[in-house]
Amino acid sequence: MRQSVEQLSNEGPKYTIHLGLLQPYKLAVFSDCLMMGIAYCGDERHPLESAMSNRFLVIDGSPIKGSRAMLEEPGHERLRTVIYSRYWHGNQVIIRPLLCVMPLKGIRMLNVVLLFLLLVTLLATMRRRIGKADALIVTGCLAAVMIPSVPLCLNYVSTFYIGLIASLLILSWRATTAQWLNTVIVFYVIGAMTTYLDLLTTPMIAMAVPLVVYMLYIKPKRPWRTVIVLSLSWLLGYASLWATKWFLAALITHHASWQDAMGAMAQRTVGHGEQDYMLWCLKRTLMALGIVVALVAGFIALSRNRLYHLRHEGWMLLVAAASFVWALVLLEHTWHHLHFTWRTLVVALIGITLYLRHSALTSKPKET
Repeated sequence: MRQSVEQLSNEGPKYTIHLGLLQPYKLAVFSDCLMMGIAYCGDERHPLESAMSNRFLVIDGSPIKGSRAMLEEPGHERLRTVIYSRYWHGNQVIIRPLLCVMPLKGIRMLNVVLLFLLLVTLLATMRRRIGKADALIVTGCLAAVMIPSVPLCLNYVSTFYIGLIASLLILSWRATTAQWLNTVIVFYVIGAMTTYLDLLTTPMIAMAVPLVVYMLYIKPKRPWRTVIVLSLSWLLGYASLWATKWFLAALITHHASWQDAMGAMAQRTVGHGEQDYMLWCLKRTLMALGIVVALVAGFIALSRNRLYHLRHEGWMLLVAAASFVWALVLLEHTWHHLHFTWRTLVVALIGITLYLRHSALTSKPKET
C-alpha cells in the first residue's frame, strides 16, 4: 500500500497530454488514490458495515493528500473520513487481495498482460467465428482507446474487462446463446456486473462490445428488436443493482445514501445552478452529434439499396447512437470528466465503421 500510494502521488501529470479539451493519456490519480483509501480503511471487524459505507480519507477534499497522510501522518489534524456509499466498489474484491502480494506497479503489469491476452483471444475467436474484417474493426477500435493508459489505471480497466470477457463467453459458451431467455439474462448480468465494478467511467463499452459481438455472431432475424431488448435488459441490470446498493447502504449504515445518490445523479445530469456551463456542454454535444449524423446521412443518401441496408445493418447505427445518448443524459459528468469519458465514443466508432463496411460491401440479394 505504501509503495502504491507513493507512486500515485508522485506521478502527477506524468501521462497527461493535452489535445484541445481532451487529455487522452491522463491517469485518474484522484480516483486511484480514493480506491487505495477504501482498501486501506476496510474494517474486517465489521465487514458488512464497511462494505456498505466504503470509507476513505481526505485532506481538504483530496484523497491524494489523504492517502499519503493515512500512512505517514495518521494523526494529521485535517485528515477527514468520507463515506462513499453510492457505489458498490466491487473492485475492492480484486484490489485488496492483490495488494497483499504486489504493489500498484505489479497490478499495472498484470493488467497489461491480461488485457493484451483477452484482446488477442477476442480477435482470434471473432476472426474464426465472425470474420476477419469485423474482428479487426472491433478489436482495433478497442486497442486504439486502451493504449497506453487504460491498463495503468485501476479506475479505467473494469468496463474493458467486462466487455472483453463477456464477448468471449458469448462466442465460446453455447449456453449464453442457446435460448433467447438465456441471452436476455446474460445481458442483465453484464449490466449488474458493470454497476458492481465500475465507478461511472465508460459503462457503454461493457454493454456495446458484447452486444455487437452477439449480433455479428448470431445474426438474428429481427435485429432492431434484438438490440433494443438486450440494451434494455443491460440497463435494467445496471440500474436495479445500483439502486439496491443505495437501499442496503441506508438500511445497514443509517447513512443518507439514497439522498446522496439522488443529489449526485442530479449533479451529473443537469448540474446544480450551472446553466451557462450546461448550455455550453449541450451545444458541443449536439454539434458533435450533428456532424456525425450529417456524415452518415450523406453516405446513406449516396449508397444504393439504402433501405435494405438500413433494415438489415441499421442496428449498427443504433448501437453507435448509444454513446451520444449516454453523453446527453449524463451531460455534466461527460464534460467534467472528459479525460476518460471520451472513450465512450469508441462505441460510435465501432458501430459506424461496421455499418459503412457492411453497407458498402454487402449487396441486396436478387429476387427469384
